[in-house]
Amino acid sequence: MKRFLLFILTFSSVSFAQQYTKAHLDSLYNQYIGIREGSLIPNVAPGLISHAAENPAVKCGFGPANVLRSNIDKFSPDQQTILRKILQRPATDTSIVSPKGYFRIHFYKSGSESPNYNVDSLAIAADSAWNFEINFLGYSPPPSDNGEGGDNLHDVYIVNLGSEYGETDFGTEISPGSGKYTSYNLIDNDFPGFYTTGINAARVTIAHEFHHSIQIGNYIFRSSDVYFYELTSTSMEIFVYTSIPDYVSYLPSYFYNTDISFGDHDGYDLAIWNLYLKDNFGYGIIKRQWELLPGMRALAAINTSLIENNSSFGKEFVKFGVWTYYTNYRSISGQYFSLASKYPLLRSLSTVSLTPPSKSVYVNTKPATNNFISFISSSLPDTLVALVSNIDYQDGIDSSQNIKSFQYTFFTDAASGSVPISSNYSAELSVSSSSNWLNADFLNNQLVIADTIPAPPVLTEIDYAYPSPFYYSRNYTTGSQIYIPVSLNNSGSADLSIYSSSLNLVYSGLADVFSNNGHSVVIWNALNKNNERLATGVYIYVTKAGDNVVKGKLVIFNQ
Repeated sequence: MKRFLLFILTFSSVSFAQQYTKAHLDSLYNQYIGIREGSLIPNVAPGLISHAAENPAVKCGFGPANVLRSNIDKFSPDQQTILRKILQRPATDTSIVSPKGYFRIHFYKSGSESPNYNVDSLAIAADSAWNFEINFLGYSPPPSDNGEGGDNLHDVYIVNLGSEYGETDFGTEISPGSGKYTSYNLIDNDFPGFYTTGINAARVTIAHEFHHSIQIGNYIFRSSDVYFYELTSTSMEIFVYTSIPDYVSYLPSYFYNTDISFGDHDGYDLAIWNLYLKDNFGYGIIKRQWELLPGMRALAAINTSLIENNSSFGKEFVKFGVWTYYTNYRSISGQYFSLASKYPLLRSLSTVSLTPPSKSVYVNTKPATNNFISFISSSLPDTLVALVSNIDYQDGIDSSQNIKSFQYTFFTDAASGSVPISSNYSAELSVSSSSNWLNADFLNNQLVIADTIPAPPVLTEIDYAYPSPFYYSRNYTTGSQIYIPVSLNNSGSADLSIYSSSLNLVYSGLADVFSNNGHSVVIWNALNKNNERLATGVYIYVTKAGDNVVKGKLVIFNQ
């Protein structure tokens, strides 16, 4: 298995019709060539998971190879020569037909590219993938390549792929502008030092790559949704070969980074999303998403398929977050993921001490994310974990790097917060748009609140900022921030300006409006526009929401 972050970032946050700059393509070219040549090598010993490794695994060359192929005329003549050589069908010297007659397996009889596993066993595995994905799940076979490779059977080539498990390459476009292609599959000949090796690595790879051929042959190729192609193909490994948990090696990338927008993951690390969907809705919902994909982006297809099943992306995403919480030593036999005990533990965004009467955490995150915050009680031996899900899938498509803010407060009594947690605790989630958020709460690893929608706040106005005076040196229960009043008559955000007593502007910005203990406020971290502390003195604040302006003074002590 390979770890290489930049390779995947190439395909994140891109538009429906992708346009690539020359610098972008050159970077992708260098990465791809390095992987195919093996200069980017695996760094995980066979059979071991490096839970310290957070970068996505490079398993499949499907996305980059075909983006390079589609843009080959934009490269220099020397680069084109190298790409054409790598991206052509291999000229192997031997082939066999699989027992069921679905595949022709091409390979070298001897030499450095000859297989180090039994080719007959791979042929049987390929038939098994066909039987499950075509005959059981109901996908249509990949279109015929009209005799390329020697006949109309689906072609699989065993070659030295350097640092890849496999790759699926375009053949010809079925009709101009269709976005559908004939294809063939490449499988590595030896899997040196990969997480899974030998014939088992070949088995999961053919299940993975064959579904790529189904995807681009029957639906569409869209580079801006490559993560979804990889998510689905990796889940096919799990479905076809349940006993070969190669996918587990990719999970740290998700479990340590749940605050990355759904569509900005590499897809390998989110294959368990399809496991979750299958366990709750059946296999058919995944196929339905592919039927929808030609007309919409992947997250929209996921949401639409769930709406057709009386649910939505948001409702299932927060439940998925609960499933991902119960892993490793927190796993519960017979519940959630069947191999949850082998999964890594989630990494919280932050862990804070909960001291009476309350503790608030203000978080900036991204759309379509699950965000975990841990609170450790200082007075009782309790651990409280808040799962706050941003469920704005549309922004996850259009603007996955947009900042989304929320404030979460745990209270050390049952009455202060809007949501009672137990006889000792309550909580409150403050957001500017409640329809885009859901949350769940865990007390000592027990789920106590599930998929709660934050109630629209009942706001009142105040005419002062607090705390004022504000001391940088003090540890406030509300955190190192100042709450500044804003008019009730607003659209969820307000312009905030801070002036010195001599009317020099020291800070300005757009801030979300929150309900804090029933008051309509914006939050400021008491830093200037350069993120520096201010000198001791009196400052003037101005908030403007629509046509409504609120002004006042506050005092800061820098000691």
